[in-house]
Amino acid sequence: MKPQIATLKKITTEANGVKGFTFNFPKLGSKPGQFVMLWLPGVDQKPFSIAGDDGKTFTTVVFKLKDFTEHLFKLKPGDPVGVTGPFGNPYSWKPKQHAIAVGGGYGAAPLSFLINQTRKAKCSYELLVGARTKSLLLYTDHFPKHTFLSTNDGSSGHQGYVTEVLEQRLKRLSAAQRKHTTVYVCGPEPMEYAAALVAKKYRVQAQISIERYMKCGFGVCGQCCVDDTGETMCQVGPVITGQHALSLLEFGKYHRDKSGAIIQY
Repeated sequence: MKPQIATLKKITTEANGVKGFTFNFPKLGSKPGQFVMLWLPGVDQKPFSIAGDDGKTFTTVVFKLKDFTEHLFKLKPGDPVGVTGPFGNPYSWKPKQHAIAVGGGYGAAPLSFLINQTRKAKCSYELLVGARTKSLLLYTDHFPKHTFLSTNDGSSGHQGYVTEVLEQRLKRLSAAQRKHTTVYVCGPEPMEYAAALVAKKYRVQAQISIERYMKCGFGVCGQCCVDDTGETMCQVGPVITGQHALSLLEFGKYHRDKSGAIIQY
């Protein structure tokens, strides 16, 4: 579990305040939905989802928010970063199924990794991407014929929530088609909660990536335990079924900060 050194290969601008960091790191062996811990000596260690892994490099997409990400944004190609992982339970799929990936904000990034992998299994797919406004939309041009957009302010695509687009897409499917469809969700938890309810309404399987404060990544610190099961999301999750997510007391209602205090959504 000691950090291994990865070298920053390139930085890309993905949206307003959002950048992609690609690291040279052979044979990470990650799967869509898993995450890595990035360590900046003298700063901190934080978890980040994986937006791509080609066997030689991996990519994370980061929203500039607080101290750690501010330091990360100052890195230049060639700089070293400590990496541990991959950690967590990934998304899963079956060959030739239909995948509907629902991403809110920068949650669209790991879902792009998912779609690229499901395509290898000859799955059909759709990517639904939502954000508050057009400048915050991610990965809108990666799958142009299969991407549906929504913004709260109507600046691009459907005006409203991405979960409304999800319901529109599920309505188009027959009962038989829904049996071979899985909804994959990543993004703000209130959106995930709404998506899980829509999937349940249409009797479609769902897989939800649940974000919790994580310090270790492998179940030792207990920071990411959820009420009222005590499950560690770094091990049981971050990806769990929609049914499992809806059974959790805190899902869609609140989470805890690093001190353990409850933060309501």
